[in-house]
Amino acid sequence: MIMELVCDGNLNNIFYILKTILDIIMIIAPILAIVSLVMHIFNGTIDPDNKKNLTKFKNTIKALMIIFMIPLLINIVTSIVGEKTSLTSCWNNTKRSSIKIKYYDKKEKKSKKTKVYTDPKKYHGKTNAPSTSSNVSSNLNFTCTSTKVKSKFSCDTLRIVEKHLYDFDATNFDKVIASYGGFDSYAKSVGGIFGEYYGKKIPNNTEADFQQAAEYVLGWMYMYGWDYKNGFGKNEGHHNKWGGNNYSSDAFYVNGGWERKYVPDYEPYSRKWWTIGTNFDHVISGKNGGVGAMSSECGDLEDFVYNKLGIVRDKQVYPKVTKLRDLKVGDGIYFGKCGSWNMNDESTWKSNCGAHNVVVGEVYSNRIVIYDAAGGFQSHKNYKHIVYFPNSESKEAEKEALSKAYGDLANNWGVRRWHNFK
Repeated sequence: MIMELVCDGNLNNIFYILKTILDIIMIIAPILAIVSLVMHIFNGTIDPDNKKNLTKFKNTIKALMIIFMIPLLINIVTSIVGEKTSLTSCWNNTKRSSIKIKYYDKKEKKSKKTKVYTDPKKYHGKTNAPSTSSNVSSNLNFTCTSTKVKSKFSCDTLRIVEKHLYDFDATNFDKVIASYGGFDSYAKSVGGIFGEYYGKKIPNNTEADFQQAAEYVLGWMYMYGWDYKNGFGKNEGHHNKWGGNNYSSDAFYVNGGWERKYVPDYEPYSRKWWTIGTNFDHVISGKNGGVGAMSSECGDLEDFVYNKLGIVRDKQVYPKVTKLRDLKVGDGIYFGKCGSWNMNDESTWKSNCGAHNVVVGEVYSNRIVIYDAAGGFQSHKNYKHIVYFPNSESKEAEKEALSKAYGDLANNWGVRRWHNFK
């Protein structure tokens, strides 16, 4: 998990370039040593009487040996340390496929300008990278970074989240919201998707629509400093604080006030509640359990997002997905901790074995990005987990790929597709 946070993106690309350079040095250094030896032999410089040239030859060989040994030692050390540190893990697992180079001819370079679409209503979040696969999603623009926010939201949403980390906490929430004249007015002041869609459904046609709905939910969670709680009773299940063992300064409950998980719109565990989900806007405005109930568990992310999209999950009309490369944006992944599951037969997914729920948020040519709002999100403040496609589509290879992010939970997993986003 830590490796994913450190290694994805620019650092992976830098390491790949450095490893390539070091590999070239290890090839060139011995060749240059041999060439130097041959040249000195032909020039007669290894004659014991020619001490000056002999010294020069020895120094050249020493320098080339040192140059050769540096990358060799780096490779030995990183291999010994292995996965024990995030940097060595990143170094050992860096991949060429993470570096994308596009070539243009001169005419194309002069005549065409790169376009980046940031208005998801108009362009459905298309980026400037053309898809090479029918299964690669048309994503929002996730190229922006932040020193304040660890999660990689799309650019417009990221800037908004940065500005509203400290608007209120549980002790002054009611007072602050009242000063705006109600939550609707406060949401409008926040702006972006938060102001536009508070109290409204988000369109559900495209993959970018799903990503917007996910960012709407996860963005509010991040601005609040949301807690994790599994189980509906106050003392039921686990409670994870925003910030880890202790609340961080941007946590909603940094000054106290936590009570329980939110109260669902429908009775917990009933089929009606499961299919319709809870209205997330009711939760963040304090209507579902009050100020002390800004907490949720893993499966709630899917509930909140699909409710925001206005999609009822009552029928699974789509065939079961059994391969990582066949996953699409919006797919729900369900992990089990016991038994032996048949991915095509949901009756084998034992409810007492259920351990975790996540959703697929992004799909690329070499990886998927899983959105996960439980446990690790509160501790590390990053809801994105990357799973690279293995070279083989065998069950064991896919299990190994998933286990890098989810450990033993990868032993049993199944996919539910509720909607086919375009």
